[in-house]
Amino acid sequence: RCSNRADSNQRYTLVCEEPVYVTVVAVSAASIAVAWLVGLWTIGLLKDAVILTATVVLPMTFRSFSFKSGGDLSRSLVRETLTLTAVLTLYLDTATLPLGWELLFQVVVTFFATTQVVAATRSEWRPAKRLCDVVLTLAGAFLICWTTVKLVQVPPDWAEFFQSLFFGFWLPLSLLPFFYIFGFYAVAETVRARFSAFKKPLSLRLMAALIIGTRFKLGLLTQLNGRYTSVADASGFRDGLARMRAFREDLARRGKAELERVETLSRNSGRAGVDSRGLHLDRREFDATKNRLDWIWTCQNGQWERQGGRYWDHLTDWIVDAEEHGLPAEHGVMVEVSNDGQVWRAWRQTPGGAVLGAGGRERSSRFYFQGDSRPRGWPGESDEWVDASAEQWPPDWDYNDRSRL
Repeated sequence: RCSNRADSNQRYTLVCEEPVYVTVVAVSAASIAVAWLVGLWTIGLLKDAVILTATVVLPMTFRSFSFKSGGDLSRSLVRETLTLTAVLTLYLDTATLPLGWELLFQVVVTFFATTQVVAATRSEWRPAKRLCDVVLTLAGAFLICWTTVKLVQVPPDWAEFFQSLFFGFWLPLSLLPFFYIFGFYAVAETVRARFSAFKKPLSLRLMAALIIGTRFKLGLLTQLNGRYTSVADASGFRDGLARMRAFREDLARRGKAELERVETLSRNSGRAGVDSRGLHLDRREFDATKNRLDWIWTCQNGQWERQGGRYWDHLTDWIVDAEEHGLPAEHGVMVEVSNDGQVWRAWRQTPGGAVLGAGGRERSSRFYFQGDSRPRGWPGESDEWVDASAEQWPPDWDYNDRSRL
């Protein structure tokens, strides 16, 4: 049984209990039975089956609901199967270490492989994931070297070797439908819980309409976010299907708009000047630049009291966090503060040459700048700057450069 439980922040975590482990073992056993019937498995490969189930099948089951589409899930499974399982098979069946070292090696590799999967789910655990990547890479290199030496010294039974190798591919890949169904079910439960928490519980009829309306596509189900909560207001099954059809049409419309935006962005790359609306033609990095300048405005106001009633100009790199928000490490954002610390301005030149800026005077005031060179005056003292709370924004600031998805 899998259920969604809300924490104090109304965030939902999938809690998978013991029956999931039983299910994984059952479907693995069914796959092994089919492999036995077609001649890909014998009792001598039992150890392979156990290791593969623990290191590939079980982690993939718990990761299956984190993919955005069935294509992403399939590509990830194929990639992992053709790397990890191939190395494990070569190690287990052609050149085993002495028994004591083999057991120790298996425990260590299993630990780091499991830790790698868990660490990949949280950005703050990236250092741990990188460590696991290094350890597993070194372990894989060692196994390849060990196997190569042993194969040269004592050639294996090639029939058994290829049987083991193909079984290593068979077990994970044959369970792709199971991973997809489990992931779809888990995401559907998350969507249901979200509706219950923020809108209202979905009846069985509306839940059926929702699932049918996604056409059983994981990619559609994962995009059913808060924008489409009106599905819960449907009067019945037919109305639910109609609202899900509107959901698909909206996704298609937004996808088309995003494609047009990206094509225009590419077509105008390197073009100088502005159009009839005053918008710069080359709009590379406009969205990320405006996003980071707005974030600087937020932080300037938040740091005001901590700085003793003064604005700051020494936290730029930390605040911008460029590479996490689509900007290069050498981001070029400049933050300047007047001598008395009561006025500030921040600006950045985009790859196309346009300059965007944000600034403030009194606490919470907001000024925007648009030009082809850096601002010379200060917000509130120069006509270069526009008071965002009282005047029409500059064209580049007024235009939506965000993704349409």
